[in-house]
Amino acid sequence: MTETSPPQVASLRHPGLIEFALLLLLALVWGSSFLFIKIAVSNGIPPLTLATARIAIGAAVLLGLARWRGQSWPSWSQAGDRPDDIKQGGARLWLRLTFLGIIGNSLPFFLIGWGEQFTTSQLAAILMATIPLLVLILAHVMTHDEKLTAPKVIGVICGFAGVVVLVGVDALKGLGAQVIGQIAIILGCLSYSLYGVNARRLPQMGAEMTVGIILGLGLLSILPIWLIIDRPWTLDPTGSALFAAFWLGLLSTAFGNWLFFTLMRRSGASFASNNNFLVPVMGLGWGFFGYGEVPGVNAVVALALILAGLALPRLRQR
Repeated sequence: MTETSPPQVASLRHPGLIEFALLLLLALVWGSSFLFIKIAVSNGIPPLTLATARIAIGAAVLLGLARWRGQSWPSWSQAGDRPDDIKQGGARLWLRLTFLGIIGNSLPFFLIGWGEQFTTSQLAAILMATIPLLVLILAHVMTHDEKLTAPKVIGVICGFAGVVVLVGVDALKGLGAQVIGQIAIILGCLSYSLYGVNARRLPQMGAEMTVGIILGLGLLSILPIWLIIDRPWTLDPTGSALFAAFWLGLLSTAFGNWLFFTLMRRSGASFASNNNFLVPVMGLGWGFFGYGEVPGVNAVVALALILAGLALPRLRQR
């Protein structure tokens, strides 16, 4: 009887200067989303249409790049003589990719967008900052090489405190006031967290093809809802809204998701999820350059806490 073994996952490397630079770049790209979402929804593109357009553009760009680079589609049929050999394809791999497309794109986009109708954007930002904590716990349970340590826990607490300081402690007063919206946002955060942990466990395929397929399958799951609710043929967006949607699709979705996936493969889901602490800070920067919004002293304090939170878990034990 043939002995079976799980698909191989690349070993993690200790984050160095390159990984931290990639994390900052990811936060810079995703931080721009706040500005361009505001431009798009203010000029004729509803949130659901914008989410669908972002996923569609991201999928098209990455799948096109994957084919240009010669990356092959996973096969539809099972390859190999082992029941769990999903490296070449098969139904199990495609089901996993579909699952990731839903929990990493269409489901959290819908839950967080719907939940923000019932709560403030400031409180939503704080709730989003729980993602690194959720990933830390899930990674401890679901992986063998991302276990909880005291420095990691302290680092997450520092990062979360930084986001609270940045957004404002007063925003916490809204907790429990609009429970249904807050539950939806937390479920969206949990969905993102599950995506981060599960995506790293995929067999080694080209990053462009992997993320492109995940986005494409996420698009298929959200497409019917979009057509029924938004009736896109009735919309009349402005040129600035279309430019914003293109920016979000090309950079925030295609490049951002590819970068997150690459960083996660290099240094783990827990490290990659720390971008959720930096994104609000980068959002302030984009707001300053796009709308002249001047950040206050709290932004400096928040940044110091967040950077401390990023550094603490990375210190090598002597």
